[in-house]
Amino acid sequence: MENYAVIMAGGSGTRLWPLSREKKPKQFISIDGGKPFLVQTIERICEVIPAERCFVITNKDYLNMTEEAVKDFIPLSNIITDPLKKNTAACIAYATLYLEKMFGRGSVCFIPADSYVKNKAGYLNAVRKACQAAEDSGDIMVVGVKPSYPSTAFGYIRIGAESREGIYKVVQFKEKPDPETAEKYIKTEKYLWNSGIVAGQLQALAAGIRHHMPEHYKRLSEALKYQGTSRFSPMIEAAYSGLDDISFDYAFLEKSRSLHAVKGDFDWYDIGSLEAISILIGKDDHNNSVVGKHLGIDTENSTIYSLDSLITTIGLSDMIVMEIGGTIIVCPKSRAQDVKALVEMLKKNGYEKYL
Repeated sequence: MENYAVIMAGGSGTRLWPLSREKKPKQFISIDGGKPFLVQTIERICEVIPAERCFVITNKDYLNMTEEAVKDFIPLSNIITDPLKKNTAACIAYATLYLEKMFGRGSVCFIPADSYVKNKAGYLNAVRKACQAAEDSGDIMVVGVKPSYPSTAFGYIRIGAESREGIYKVVQFKEKPDPETAEKYIKTEKYLWNSGIVAGQLQALAAGIRHHMPEHYKRLSEALKYQGTSRFSPMIEAAYSGLDDISFDYAFLEKSRSLHAVKGDFDWYDIGSLEAISILIGKDDHNNSVVGKHLGIDTENSTIYSLDSLITTIGLSDMIVMEIGGTIIVCPKSRAQDVKALVEMLKKNGYEKYL
């Protein structure tokens, strides 16, 4: 049975604004001066799954950027385009049914394009284990990461008994917790960070989608009958337009009774907020994470980022100050998750040009 990988690269990255923008979201940018997240993800996964069996699913608005990013790594014909942004339930359902129609049998691993991974060997070992376990058992596998601190920025997976070495029954998914709850999760050692990586046999995933997500299955299956014809584009867009905007976790995984978690022990971070980028940048003697020119007096535990301007600070603590292309954001680290709401405010007030 062949293994396939699908890298999910259709998000708009609004929580990283102004570094990430709708016109060029975070999967296409580099925060630390290295390669974009999407390229790093492809290079990693191609060490486990051959390039010809690696696919990328992205929104149609990002097709040209995706082609430019991946052209030296995978065939351009391996790019699947979402006609509309409808969250991960639609993304994974579409790609699953697309690959099942194309190949019939096989196992597939879905991987977010925008995660930071430092321990590549540990990461690849977890992906291999998830793919192999899914192939052997027919169960759906998720990769959870052993938490290194009580993060309030990540979702968690509560695990039960160990069914095989390093593989555990999934008891429950937990949303991003408050600080006190995150501390409790860490102490019990029964919780893993949810990496967003999902693996399963194509037929098992398709059967689960048909059972748990019948509207997705019906609409997408009908549209895929027209694949390769001039009618396919309007049919798949019409199918998407009638789908709920929900996550795959909520629509499928939380309802599955055959779900297991591979416990990964590697450095992983979902760079889902401005606060998280300090992980990539590193910290100086004052616990500040700085990119660009900065001079500060009594400034500590802050993130300062500017590609063009000199930023100066006095008496700053636990803050984010970022200047990108004439756009400036200043906020407490504790409010970094509110950037998405700020982006919505920009839209409502006619500031789309800054997005």
